[in-house]
Amino acid sequence: MSPLFMVGAAIAAILIISILKTSIRPRNFPPGPIGLPLVGHIPFIDAKNVGRSCKKLGKKYGDIFSIFLGTKPVVVLNSWPVIKEAFSKKEFSGRPGMFSGTFFQKGQTGICTTEGEAWEAQRTFFHDHLQNMVKGKGSQGFHDIIMDEVHDIRTELAKKVGEPIAPSYVLNIGIINILWTVASGRRLHSQQQEFQSVYECIEKITQFMSKAAIMSFMPFLARILPEAITKMERGRYFRDRFVAISEKWIEEHKQEYRGNRTGDLTDSYMAKIKEGTPYFTEKGLGAMLREMFVIGAESESVMLRWAVRILSVHTEAQRKIQAEIDSVVGVDKDVTWDDRFNLPYTRAAMAEIQRFADIAPTAVGHKCLYDVDFHGFHLPKGTGVVANLTACHRDPAYWKNPEKYQPEHFLDEQGQFIEDKDGFVPFGSGIRRCPGEDLANIEMFLVLANLLKAFVFRTPENDDKSVGTYYKTGTGVLRNPKPYYVVLENRT
Repeated sequence: MSPLFMVGAAIAAILIISILKTSIRPRNFPPGPIGLPLVGHIPFIDAKNVGRSCKKLGKKYGDIFSIFLGTKPVVVLNSWPVIKEAFSKKEFSGRPGMFSGTFFQKGQTGICTTEGEAWEAQRTFFHDHLQNMVKGKGSQGFHDIIMDEVHDIRTELAKKVGEPIAPSYVLNIGIINILWTVASGRRLHSQQQEFQSVYECIEKITQFMSKAAIMSFMPFLARILPEAITKMERGRYFRDRFVAISEKWIEEHKQEYRGNRTGDLTDSYMAKIKEGTPYFTEKGLGAMLREMFVIGAESESVMLRWAVRILSVHTEAQRKIQAEIDSVVGVDKDVTWDDRFNLPYTRAAMAEIQRFADIAPTAVGHKCLYDVDFHGFHLPKGTGVVANLTACHRDPAYWKNPEKYQPEHFLDEQGQFIEDKDGFVPFGSGIRRCPGEDLANIEMFLVLANLLKAFVFRTPENDDKSVGTYYKTGTGVLRNPKPYYVVLENRT
């Protein structure tokens, strides 16, 4: 036997052993199906419905099981009780190095991709700033700003009454301008070049992130697949373009800043930088601003697109919302945020949209910050952990008819809205729950309630009235509704 053959055989054996080792679970790890070398269980997961794939596996392996995504073993939490318990613990609050997120941010910066003290500082600042805006002393002024955008949305849509339209662009303008006010204290006209540039960057970056999500688990694909498939250069172009735009915003604020103006997020963050507060840098500010627009704007946009479709199909629920608003608010007044306490069915209908749409089936992955013993299993430091939120939103233990849109899921026997309902997790759970939850809920309520006060949503002729998912868009995390048209009719 030749020495060359022996060397080749030895190399092959080493490679085979290395590959097989990457497919072996750690000791006392949650059970799960056997995957393939290098790709793990990815070929067997239904990319069109990841949440339901995990729910199906849970029937065999229990509420805590594991799968291999590429060569990485990932623990899946498959029921509301274990998700709630795990994500309330600090040891589960880490964030794995997700390629799409770190590529978009040029590293682990901002809130979504960071962990530990840096993440805590950034999230606390962002959450407190939003809470002050939506619930603090100046909250009425901010609610008025949202209503200004609602009026503009309503005015633009009124021009299209009777025509089949795709409402997403008009809705997106309002969402982006609300966030622009949060970030910089000003709004832009949708025809301005700066607005158009930001809109294009958000759209292209989210499309890229959707395609790049798999590279978080199979990073070698970025090196072996051609540009025609990965679109890496195109993604890098829009990433760098948005980074340049956010840096321009910061420079403009620095030139105007005098230390006595703290109305918008950028000013408040820059005050922290000036004070020398740990973890506050211009790079971190830029990352936070980009996250607001790419993640915040896109998630709210997706939810509103689902809402219009669901309500245009479920006309009886729409009619009940409108009847309640007419009775409580009257004909000549706008619906305000304070009115929500007297609109239980309207609130229930909107919460049910969030449950039924289930736009983030597995949300963003978590990571164990150190070794964890959980429900008899041992999870080593660095283990990825995913919550199957679809299992919560489709669990008959919490929802009488989980596969149907039914606002009564959120009403008690007296017809009052049920707060903090078990199994309802549209913004995640625990320590890493979405810090923009309150802002998103206010936007959704004011936009939808006031549009329903003005218009009836109808499906066009020959519409099949299906409510389904579109699998070619999103951020790798979000489910988008299939493209559709809606016809608006004036109510008055």
